[in-house]
Amino acid sequence: MENVPRETETIAAKRSLRLAEKIRNARGRITVTNSWWNTQGFEFLLLLIIFLFNVFSIYFYFGTATSSDTFFSGPIIPLMAKFFTIFKIPLSYAFQIVNIIFFVSFPFTLYFLIKEVTGRKIIAFMSILIASLPFYPFAQVRVLSALNGIDSAHVASLTITSLALLALFSFLKDGGAKNLFKSSLTASLIALISPFGFTTFLIFSVILTFSEMLLGGGRLKFFRFLSMLFFTGTLVAFWYNPSFSFWILTGDLGEEVRRTFTKLIPLSFFAIPAIAVFGYLLFDRKPSLQPVFLASFFTIAFILISFAGGGIFPSHPSRYIPELGISLSYLISVVLLKAYESLPFFKTHRPVAKVILTIMFLSLGLGIILGSSNLAPKEDVLGIWTGIEKGTLWREKERFNGISSAIGYLVSTASLFFLTFLYTKNSKQVSVTS
Repeated sequence: MENVPRETETIAAKRSLRLAEKIRNARGRITVTNSWWNTQGFEFLLLLIIFLFNVFSIYFYFGTATSSDTFFSGPIIPLMAKFFTIFKIPLSYAFQIVNIIFFVSFPFTLYFLIKEVTGRKIIAFMSILIASLPFYPFAQVRVLSALNGIDSAHVASLTITSLALLALFSFLKDGGAKNLFKSSLTASLIALISPFGFTTFLIFSVILTFSEMLLGGGRLKFFRFLSMLFFTGTLVAFWYNPSFSFWILTGDLGEEVRRTFTKLIPLSFFAIPAIAVFGYLLFDRKPSLQPVFLASFFTIAFILISFAGGGIFPSHPSRYIPELGISLSYLISVVLLKAYESLPFFKTHRPVAKVILTIMFLSLGLGIILGSSNLAPKEDVLGIWTGIEKGTLWREKERFNGISSAIGYLVSTASLFFLTFLYTKNSKQVSVTS
């Protein structure tokens, strides 16, 4: 019988081993250095410049008081404002300080969300520059609603919405107790800042979850999304206790919610299958197209709500314009960069293309500075909750104390301890395996 060499002793196998060893040695000699414009230092510098742009654009509001008509349905912003009163700052001015903090922090959270989703810094930078433009429907809407209007809690919640979507994105992709903790906690913060802001977060998160389901593991990712919602509900149970939540669904406010569902359910029979098929055919198993999917569907959703949603959603459609501006800035950035990278002229004339791109960024920055006058105030702005204008939800909530409130606090405390336990246990396991 012939001596047949084993598979590992064949000439092809030995050759592949030698080739693999050469590749490893070559990689060891290669040192990758980032270009000067792709370093963390330059990234920080650009973020600082955009931060200063935003600060400059709202300098009119420094030292002003918030609108006397502003009301709140959640405790987070009033608590933050009460903190500033420790320094002898009047409460109405403390509210404005909190509004300004949330406004100037918004570009940072949006940047990190888009950077993570797209994997492209340039798209993230362009998005926050466009979102900061002091024109309709971008920064002008957010400023006039928050710093010169009565919708400050909703606009403030947008800053946390980006963080919540970032945490949810990580949880959908990778799972893990840490990501569940982060996504549930940030989502609960939105609900405690603004119930309306939580509604728009749900719209964003459903689209984000759908985009991830198209990439595979749909059932698992949908279960993770439901898990996030469940723990978010338990974390805010101390505020939205069982009796209060039941009243929201069955009381006067619940009538509007029920009316909304009765209008949305018939539409969903036609809209959801059409959207699902469209998304599946174009984006199924195509991770590179996920940024295009998200930018398109975010924008389409809020265009429909803002301009064709009258009579369907309880809140006035114009309240969704800030979300439309954010979605539109993301879509414009994705489209511009795709055009920049696909057009033959830009491929063959790299130096000219870089100059054009630089001019584009400088123009956006100049637009923020020169257009800042559009953000000027349109008119003169003049127990622990003392002095705080409570919204309808907050005033109604105070009727539901006693046992129901105690149960809510118990559920929230138990949920927080359970999530913290999972978080710390996961951290120890990671440290041991590493």
